[in-house]
Amino acid sequence: MSLTNTQYAETIAQVGGYYSFVTLVMRRMKELHNGKMPMVEPLPHEDEVDLIVREINQGLLNIQPASVA
Repeated sequence: MSLTNTQYAETIAQVGGYYSFVTLVMRRMKELHNGKMPMVEPLPHEDEVDLIVREINQGLLNIQPASVA
């Protein structure tokens, strides 16, 4: 999949790739649906994905590497 033409290309690169991006967005979306508050002020007419991308871009969300036992 080419990521150069997507509006989220910079954020995808920031989190380490497409699958990390999707995983992070879906986990955060689940948290929001379960009542967690947004870490940034929602903008009018902003959808959840754009809100989550702003959280990522501001350094408020990231993927923690799995620890090896």
